[in-house]
Amino acid sequence: MKDTPAPVPRLAVALPACKDGLETTVILLRKYKSLDHFAYERKDVWHIGLGSRSSLRADPKGETAWISGQGKERNCLIPGFLTDFVKNFVTEQSQQHEGRLFGQVGFNYGAHVRGQSYTPGRWPILSIMVPELEITVRPEGITVQGYDEELLTEVCDFLSGTCAPSIQVRDPQPVSTQCNEEEYKVLVSKALKEIKAGKYSKIISSRSVDLEKLVDMPSTLLHGRRANNPARSYTLNHGGFQATGFSPELVMAFQKGRVVTEPLAGTCSRVGTKDAIQMLRQELISDPKEIVEHVISVKEAVSELNQFCAPDTICVKDLMTIKDRGSVQHLGSSVHGQLSSKADPWTAFNVLFPSITATGIPKDIALAAIDRLETRPRELYSGAVLLIDPKEDFFEATLCLRIVLQDSTNSWIQAGAGIIAQSNPERELTETHEKMASIAPYIVYEGK
Repeated sequence: MKDTPAPVPRLAVALPACKDGLETTVILLRKYKSLDHFAYERKDVWHIGLGSRSSLRADPKGETAWISGQGKERNCLIPGFLTDFVKNFVTEQSQQHEGRLFGQVGFNYGAHVRGQSYTPGRWPILSIMVPELEITVRPEGITVQGYDEELLTEVCDFLSGTCAPSIQVRDPQPVSTQCNEEEYKVLVSKALKEIKAGKYSKIISSRSVDLEKLVDMPSTLLHGRRANNPARSYTLNHGGFQATGFSPELVMAFQKGRVVTEPLAGTCSRVGTKDAIQMLRQELISDPKEIVEHVISVKEAVSELNQFCAPDTICVKDLMTIKDRGSVQHLGSSVHGQLSSKADPWTAFNVLFPSITATGIPKDIALAAIDRLETRPRELYSGAVLLIDPKEDFFEATLCLRIVLQDSTNSWIQAGAGIIAQSNPERELTETHEKMASIAPYIVYEGK
């Protein structure tokens, strides 16, 4: 029997509150941008993982893993089921380390765990990181916890000096989203023909806009977050793969036995005068196409929770409530349930991921259609960023939409629209413009 290693003691320091948690986060990430990091905003609290103490990255095919920790690195084949391999890694790390783990899950993970074929991309299909330092920025104060005493002291000294001046960053350079429009309308038309033929009832078709330069992710986070009101915000740089986004919804939140998913479906613009926005809101809540799209998504979410929740515990709350999300407004609901004693959070995640609102209905058929119809892998777009605390029985996955992505070869933004039988290509193209307006105006490029 393998011995369980002794937990590693973690140092902790409490600091006074700074005037702006977003600015504090951005200042810190700009200072330490060369270190791997995650930042995840949840209910006015920023959870920051700075530096990689140990990590796992699964290759795009989900067949091999690169594992690092305590100065050692190794590659290995992934035996059996990828999720089991990841769960074992998380368990081992939680036995050795305190605090939260951070991660990202690419869109293709959904097809992989279902045994479906897919086109591999360049990004890891999944990665998990145990941070060297965990910084929590709350309105009432900051805590810094970690294992490297020298780095912890340096970060604390740096944070202690950041509270007085306002942050200075370059202005954004808005990105035009007027490209690939005819190609996208052709894509929607193909999807509508397949819906008419009975292949599926809903599919989310997306399009990408490539950027000309490298993106300054922390500065983009600052400008974009000031203009958005997301469910969650995040930025990450792990193994050279970077993303910043303003998530409109959760794939899943799990805490102490309760599971919640939040389907958003049905969208219109939120740009214009107060009266114009209100008029659009009234049109949204009375539009038959948008209502149908939302109701079938909620129905499917209930069906998914039935696969892993205890009987008679599932309920829908806030049905078709308007959710303001930056440049757009959505119809939103939340579906709750009590996790079955035979299931765990990864069981729930593997059913709920990718979100219905990023794939389609039925999900398995929609995944195959997206792989067939779209011209390149989605990578992290419509995947998830993870925040996990095993000791607190906490697991949260936020949906990666309203996102800018960047790797060694490309930078881009991406958005999609839900296609059902009542859709038309021109309106769905407009919806992608509306959604990209949550990220495209706030891109800051690297350089002087």
